[in-house]
Amino acid sequence: MGVRINHNIAALNAWWNLTKTDSAIRKSLEKLSSGYRINRAGDDPAGLVISEKLRANIVGLDQAIRNAEDAISMVQTAEGALTEMNTLLNSIRALALHAANEGANDAEAIAADQAQVDSAVDSIDRIANTTKYAGKYLLNGAAGNSVEIKNSNRVVAASIGNYASTGFVSYQITQKASQALVSLGTGATSAWGYGDLVINGVTVDIASSYSAGQIVSAINATVSGVIAWTSAGGSGTDYIFIKTVAYGTEASLVVTGSAVSGGVAADVGQDIAGTIHGGSATGSGLTLIAATGTFKNMTITINEGYNTTGTHPQYDIYVTAGLLRFVLGANADSNEIATISINSMRANQLGTSTAGSQGLLAIKSGGTYDLTNNAAMAVQIIDEAINDVSTQRATLGAFQKNTLESTISNLGVTRENIQSSESRIRDVDMAKEMVEFTRLQILMQAGTAMLAHANVAPQAILQLLG
Repeated sequence: MGVRINHNIAALNAWWNLTKTDSAIRKSLEKLSSGYRINRAGDDPAGLVISEKLRANIVGLDQAIRNAEDAISMVQTAEGALTEMNTLLNSIRALALHAANEGANDAEAIAADQAQVDSAVDSIDRIANTTKYAGKYLLNGAAGNSVEIKNSNRVVAASIGNYASTGFVSYQITQKASQALVSLGTGATSAWGYGDLVINGVTVDIASSYSAGQIVSAINATVSGVIAWTSAGGSGTDYIFIKTVAYGTEASLVVTGSAVSGGVAADVGQDIAGTIHGGSATGSGLTLIAATGTFKNMTITINEGYNTTGTHPQYDIYVTAGLLRFVLGANADSNEIATISINSMRANQLGTSTAGSQGLLAIKSGGTYDLTNNAAMAVQIIDEAINDVSTQRATLGAFQKNTLESTISNLGVTRENIQSSESRIRDVDMAKEMVEFTRLQILMQAGTAMLAHANVAPQAILQLLG
C-alpha cells in the first residue's frame, strides 16, 4: 500500500464518521431532554403534519369540555333561581289555602295573608328580572325562543309564546279588526248651531258659526285617540265622521250633544280573529293570539294596512328555537351545537292558562283572583305556576344530565384516545432512545480515539527519512 502525507484519508474518514455521530448524539440529547421524537419538521415531516392536526383536535376538545362545564354552571345558576321560585310558590299556596278557610279567618287575617302573597309575587318577579350569568339575563324571557319578522309591511310585531320549533309560521285572518265609528249630520246649512259635543267624556266647544270643517278641526285639536273628518252628503248636507285610532273591542266611542240624533251616538270596535299555523287564535285589536296547542300564547300584530281577511303568506314570521347556543365539539359545526331556551318566568307569565294574561299577578291585591275575591281560584293559579316552574327546572335538568354531562364524558374519552394517537407519533420512547444514546456515546468515544490514531499514523514516515 502507498504511504501519503498530503492527504490523510484515514483521518478524514474518522472525522466524517465522528461528525455524523456528533450530529446524531445532539439529536438524541434533544429528544431525551424534550421528551419528543419530533422537535422540528425535519425529524419527521409526515408525522409532524398528522400530529399537528391531532393537537388542534385535542385543543378543540379541551375547549369543548370547558364550554360544556360553563354551560352547566349557567344551567345551575338558572335552576338555583327557579328552586327559590318554587319555595316562594309553595309558601304562597299555603297562604292561599289559609285564606280560603274563611270560616276561621276574619278580614284582618286574610289581609295579612294577602300582604305576604304580594311580597312573595314581587320577589318572584325580581328573581326573574335580575337572574344573570356572565351578563346574560336568564329568566326574564331574553333566553327564550326568538321570532324574526320577515315582512314588516304586513306584520308589526310578534311574540313567541309556547312555540318551540324552528321555521316559518303561517297565519290566517278570518275576521278583520275594526275601529269604533260614528257619523253626525250637520244639517242643510253646513253650519252647526247646536252647542257643545262631548266625545268620550271630553267636551269640544262648538261655536254656532262653525262650518263642518271647523268642527272637525276642533275635535281633532281637543280629543286625543280619535280622528274626525268631513264628507259631503246629498242635498248639500255635510257629514262628520269620528273614529278611534285604536282597533278592537277596547276601542269604544261615545258622542253626546244636542246635535246628535237621539242625544247619543256610540260604537265599539271589533277584534281581529283567525288562526296561527292552523290553530285557533283569538284577537285583541289588531293582534292575533294563539289559543291552543303548542302555539299557545303566540301573538302576531298585523299592520293596519294589511287588515284583510284571508290566508297570508307563511314567510312573514320566522321562529328560531333556543337562544342559548353551546359549542360542544372541536369543530363548531352544526352537529356540535346544542341549544336550549328558557321561558320567561316573570309573574305575569306563570299560571296564564288559568289566570289569563295577568298570570300570577291576578292573585295580588286588587287582582281578579286575590285572596279576598276568590282564594280557591288563586290556589289553582298557584298550582299551575308551580307546574310552569317545575317543568322549566326539569327541562334544564334534562339538558344538563343528558346533553352537557354526557357530552363531557364522551369528549373526555375521545380526547384520551386522540392524545394517545398523538403521543405515539410525537413522543419519544425514552428507554429506546437511551439505548440509542448509549450507542452513540460509545461511537463518539471510539471515533475520537480512531481520529487521534489516524492523525498520528503519518508520523511513521519520519522513520523512513532516517
